[in-house]
Amino acid sequence: QASGCAGFEESCAPCAAMVKNTKMQQWLNYRVRVTVSDSRVMVGTFMAFDKYMNMVLSDCEEYRKIKAKGSDEEREAKRMLGLIILRGETVVSMTAEAPPPSEPRKAGQQAGPGRGQAAGRGVPVAPLQSAPAGLTGPVKGVGGPGAAQMMPQSVGRGGPARLPGGMPMGARPPPGMPPM
Repeated sequence: QASGCAGFEESCAPCAAMVKNTKMQQWLNYRVRVTVSDSRVMVGTFMAFDKYMNMVLSDCEEYRKIKAKGSDEEREAKRMLGLIILRGETVVSMTAEAPPPSEPRKAGQQAGPGRGQAAGRGVPVAPLQSAPAGLTGPVKGVGGPGAAQMMPQSVGRGGPARLPGGMPMGARPPPGMPPM
């Protein structure tokens, strides 16, 4: 708010932005008809907008007029688009077609085309008894050496005595390594 501003005054820039915001917010969840600069008409549920007048419409249908090649008659083509984002730069006009539904959506109701619905991440809700296949650990024969090769070897005849790390007895460890 600017100094000397009593509240929602359109002459005050911050207040004018808030008034415009509230004017657009009143149409959220309404079924609206938006005309775009290339004369297409989008009809959908007005879900969101931003300061650039970009709009999100769900359950959106596109209507466009197509001229037949041989005659002057036009026919209207309709196609279902679903959830769309309209660039504010292309919006020419917006009119309300129907108010938002009066009853809240039921939790068990199926989502339609263009409606978002939460999706699971593939993890079951119930606790598992054991890890699923493929998550139990390394497969035998794949990866590192076998368990028998990892066991310490006893020092046998025919060679200098070595420590388990492979260093000969009496040798000093490299700098930074703890003595064994």
